[in-house]
Amino acid sequence: MKLKKLQNLDFMQKFQSLLETEFEHKLFIASLRNYASHGNPLRFHNFAFSMRELVLHVLKRKAPVKKIKKVSWYVRESEKHEVTRRQQLKYCGQANISDEYLGEDILEHLNECISEFLDEFHFFNKYTHITEKYFEACPKKFFEDARQVIKIASDSLSQLDDIERIVIDALEEKVHDSVVTTAVGAIPDSLSTIANHVFVDYSEVEEIECTKIDHEYIHVTARGTVHVTQEYGPKDDLCTINESYPFSLEMKSHVGNPDDFKIEAEELDVDTSSWYE
Repeated sequence: MKLKKLQNLDFMQKFQSLLETEFEHKLFIASLRNYASHGNPLRFHNFAFSMRELVLHVLKRKAPVKKIKKVSWYVRESEKHEVTRRQQLKYCGQANISDEYLGEDILEHLNECISEFLDEFHFFNKYTHITEKYFEACPKKFFEDARQVIKIASDSLSQLDDIERIVIDALEEKVHDSVVTTAVGAIPDSLSTIANHVFVDYSEVEEIECTKIDHEYIHVTARGTVHVTQEYGPKDDLCTINESYPFSLEMKSHVGNPDDFKIEAEELDVDTSSWYE
């Protein structure tokens, strides 16, 4: 099968959509070129090996060795490698957040997901090893195996997201009270444009989303509703109106103290468009 036709296959395009950097896209195309090298009996093995390296490259991008060696939970586990693949996967999930903060239950769930990734990834070896039996496979079998390689690669990248999601979901629960306290204490000055005087009665946080965990910070967006009293006219003929507006607020906390949130934006992002409708 020619390169262009390979690229247009649905499962190939779906996998490519998971890649982020220019190099990752280039490596993927180069891997397909290996497969399309008709006449080379090693074309499938080269393809499988290149796809395996592509997944490992994504893992290295998400979990740099230099950063892992600086996290609070790092302890050298191997004489051969400064950082093991298991530790890279652990970093993808919890970054620099301490084991103590996450607790045993979350860590156990995280380790189970990491083991699943390693078991799935191990199947790559079946396709990269060169044996006499599989030195010259039929084209149909080549294609079936190529589809399986892409599936393993896709599943591996999806599992990286699953590993991260375990910690993010746990953090959203753990930091809930701190986020609410920070959000309801933020006074939206932007409301002053819709009335002579605006008083915030109270704010409700309805959704907390942990958007990212990096080496230094936990990033969270809080969304909810701010309830206000709007005053119009002079004191002796005052008119008051009670209104509610949706808001969002971005904040972050240092991984060393996850419950201490700081507001990233200058104020609440309040949507007052409904007032003008």
